[in-house]
Amino acid sequence: MAWGASPGDKPTLLDPAGGVADCAAGIIRTVGDPDARFGEDALRMVRAVRLAAELDFTIEPATLDAIGRNARLARHLSGERIAAELDRLLAAPRPSLGLRSAEATGLLTVIAPELAAQRGVPQDKIPGEDLWDHTCRTVDAATLDRPIVRLAALLHDIGKPATAADGRFIGHELVGAEMAGDLMRRLRIPRATAERVVTLIREHMWNYEPAWTDTAVRRFIRKVGIEAIDELFGLRAADSVGSGLDPDAGGLADLRARVEEQLAASVALDRGDLVVDGDDLIAELGLEPGPRLGRILDELTERVVADPGLNERPTLLLLAQGMLAESAS
Repeated sequence: MAWGASPGDKPTLLDPAGGVADCAAGIIRTVGDPDARFGEDALRMVRAVRLAAELDFTIEPATLDAIGRNARLARHLSGERIAAELDRLLAAPRPSLGLRSAEATGLLTVIAPELAAQRGVPQDKIPGEDLWDHTCRTVDAATLDRPIVRLAALLHDIGKPATAADGRFIGHELVGAEMAGDLMRRLRIPRATAERVVTLIREHMWNYEPAWTDTAVRRFIRKVGIEAIDELFGLRAADSVGSGLDPDAGGLADLRARVEEQLAASVALDRGDLVVDGDDLIAELGLEPGPRLGRILDELTERVVADPGLNERPTLLLLAQGMLAESAS
């Protein structure tokens, strides 16, 4: 309602900056001089690329050019403020719309240089596209209802530029997990979220074969962790789509079914699933708390993962007793 209007008057829309027309045209622009606006608050540049993805709008040329001129100012922004915008950007239907604008203007080089380094890195995926294109496709392919998978998709190949050699990226998942952890610490991402993303990046490379035994499937589940397995499958599916492949490429559907079969059988996968615990071994075998006890429990877990039928109290106590005898000889 305009100033001076009475409660019964028809509301009057005041639009001195032409915002209504811009909204109708799907355009993002600053109010007034873009250099001045970004100088007042550099987060507005990050917000602009986020809104481009969130609303599927276009950043008008003068505003986009100003982001390029002022991108350096973003280095003074707090990690928390950048992370809040990144979280909303990744929740957009097509995050790549904002990510590509951030990279093209140099803004990404300031706030996440590890990601900007992907531009121009060649890889044998989709003809004519580089590593950054692959990352953008992978993020878009990750499902909207899994924000951790979307963040992992953004960071899953962050270690490739540092490991590139003769067209290969050996160990990029291990290097990338460490680099992603460093980046997320800078952005003040909550520790539990960061740890899960690091796990997904570290474990996203595997070569499934139908010849895998059930024991191999159980060991795969144990290595990844039950709580992360479904998210890992989501990341792998998005990675395949980002590579121009079917989401179930590499036998993913088969592996998923086999994992579900093992979980439905309530197989033992860690110490907590054993029918005996440390207190039982202390009481029955005279063991004392400490590393030796832990090693025996870990070995019992490995035996049970290989053969679930061993997970009964008399058998496990007998196995533990044999381990004690071996260590004493």
